[in-house]
Amino acid sequence: MISAALARAHHLLTQDMLGYLDTVELLTNDQDTDEDTVLAVARAEVPRLIAALRGTISTHRADTSGLCPACRTTWPCAVVDSAHTYLKDPDRIFEAHSAR
Repeated sequence: MISAALARAHHLLTQDMLGYLDTVELLTNDQDTDEDTVLAVARAEVPRLIAALRGTISTHRADTSGLCPACRTTWPCAVVDSAHTYLKDPDRIFEAHSAR
């Protein structure tokens, strides 16, 4: 079991990331957002999102033994598998979260 402080830190980190993603999604999908704003947000945030995903994937690269050093499991680990699944089929993200 994790401590209350660690659980709170996890919650705050998760909320921060989800808040950022919600803002980007809102600004790029809202019908009331003008096209110049959508383009500016996309140009600024898409490279950041790509870098975040690339960084995550590179951390979960297989070592010479075929293990993910970050997860200490066989590769592809759950992180790489989920990232690949969600990139190929984004609707699965909502299925995974609604099943919880």
